[in-house]
Amino acid sequence: MESQLTPIEKPYKKILEQGIFTITLVAIVGSLLSRWLKIDYGWFSIVSIIIYIGLAYLIGLKQNLKTTLWSIIKLGLYDSVVGLFLSLWLEANFSGFEKELYQYGIIGWMFIIILQIAFSIILGLIGYGIAMKKNSNKNPTS
Repeated sequence: MESQLTPIEKPYKKILEQGIFTITLVAIVGSLLSRWLKIDYGWFSIVSIIIYIGLAYLIGLKQNLKTTLWSIIKLGLYDSVVGLFLSLWLEANFSGFEKELYQYGIIGWMFIIILQIAFSIILGLIGYGIAMKKNSNKNPTS
C-alpha cells in the first residue's frame, strides 16, 4: 500500500496568486475605464506600483530576499505579457509609448518585458526593505 505524497505548501505562492489575480483585475478594469472615461491608462500604474510593493512586503515578512524577488519578477513577467495583451485587446486609452512599442513586434515586446522586470526588481526591493524594517522594529536586538 502506497501512501500519497502531499505537496509542501508554500504560503508565498498563495500571495503571488492573489497578486496575479489583482494585476489581472487592474488590467481589465483599468483598460475599460480608461477607454470609457477617456483617461490615460498610465494612471492605473499607480495601483500596480502599490500591488508590487505590497506583495513584496507580504512575502518579505516571511521569506528571504531571493524568494521575494523571484516572486515579484514572476508577477512582472505576467504583467508585461498578459497585462499588456489585455490592455491592448480591450483597447485601453494609451498616450505613452506602449502601443508604439507593440507595433515593433517581438523587439518591442522584449523591451517592455525587460523594462517591466527591472521595474519589478526595484519595487520588490522597496517592499522587502519595508518588511525588513518592520521585522527589525518588532525584534530589537539590544
